[in-house]
Amino acid sequence: MIRRINRPVSWLFVGLAAINLVACNEDDKKELLPPKEIKLNDNYTTTRSTVLTIKPEVTGYEAATYKWSLTQTPEGAVDSLISEELELEFITIRPGTYALNLEVTQADKKEDFAIDVLVEQEGEAFSPYLAEVLDYLPGVGQFVNKLPSYEEGDTQASMIAKTSDLLAGEDASMITLGGFGGYVTFRFDHTVANLPGKRDFRVKGNAFGAASNPQPDAPFGGSCEPGVIMVAYDKNQNGEADPEEWYEIAGSAHHSVSSEAWYCLGKAAGNDLDIIPGYEITYFRPTEEPDQATEEYIRWEDNQGNSGFKVKNAFHRQSYFPAWIEGDSYTLKGTRLPENGIDESGQGNYYVLYGFGFGYADNYPNAHDNSAIDIAWAVDAEGNPVHLPGVDFVRVHCGVNQENGWLGECSTEIAGAEDLHLLGEVIDSEK
Repeated sequence: MIRRINRPVSWLFVGLAAINLVACNEDDKKELLPPKEIKLNDNYTTTRSTVLTIKPEVTGYEAATYKWSLTQTPEGAVDSLISEELELEFITIRPGTYALNLEVTQADKKEDFAIDVLVEQEGEAFSPYLAEVLDYLPGVGQFVNKLPSYEEGDTQASMIAKTSDLLAGEDASMITLGGFGGYVTFRFDHTVANLPGKRDFRVKGNAFGAASNPQPDAPFGGSCEPGVIMVAYDKNQNGEADPEEWYEIAGSAHHSVSSEAWYCLGKAAGNDLDIIPGYEITYFRPTEEPDQATEEYIRWEDNQGNSGFKVKNAFHRQSYFPAWIEGDSYTLKGTRLPENGIDESGQGNYYVLYGFGFGYADNYPNAHDNSAIDIAWAVDAEGNPVHLPGVDFVRVHCGVNQENGWLGECSTEIAGAEDLHLLGEVIDSEK
């Protein structure tokens, strides 16, 4: 009889085998790990008011941090942190040579890369003014079909072209956005730079102060018909303002309605002082056109369960409903601002439309610093700040849905737009 003896395997042998296996695996891993490498040109050339995108090719860095600094400008040496992202979007308005430094840190290892950027003057000079209107549709209002003028047979396309003729260039004239939601979309022929700590552009309107407000020591007000501003940077360079590229400029009411200088006056007057993102209003074509003033002219409904009528006054007899629109109704949407119009006479004969602190169109006189806009005020749909190197497109919609007695509806008017940097205007940005 043969007896089978089961001998235990030596633990020493198993341990050595395991160690060898781990060692081999670690060696294999070292061989498989890509080398740490950063590919980056050391010089670039661009033109002023144009975004230069610098994106290093990075290999083997798993948790690195990045710091871009500006170290030299045409005016001299500086030390300014300008980005902490891997990809840098660089823009400036002054030609010359700029020195940049990229600092890459992983664990305790730090590397620096020096880059020179030559910024040249553009071949054909950029215009500091609005270049072209891309879209236009007013809300119902007393200047609709007049600014710009509608003629029989005009279409949406021809009205956009008329609006562009009025607003483009240095000698722009005025158009109306009508009541709430009426909008205009336009572009510049370059990217308006977002310069740190400065206001960057202005959308011109026809706001002015009251001559003799009965309210003693009243804050600034008169004819202030604020338009909400949206901006877009053409990041993908397709020449279009794509839906995902739009951001809203958060003006003073976006931050705190109660901090407006006239808030208590508005509250005492019973104004609706809520700010409503995503507000929608539908205007219905009137069944007949009255030839005299009437309180119940054009019916409207909103998405908050409210409804009412737009008034026809004695001063403007034409139709207030855009004549080129097909169909019996149309809907406009956007952020709705608090009602800023107050009857300060108490008798319906002296209305004051108060100015918001900052951040809107047709809200302060064009010569006032508070009519200027800082691109750094842009926010996303959730209200979070976003950083844009600049903007190529601007959209403005009338932000208030309110009737003001004999003055009629609050209706934003637009009289052009301008790049403050190319005009040499330096306005510090303060909130």
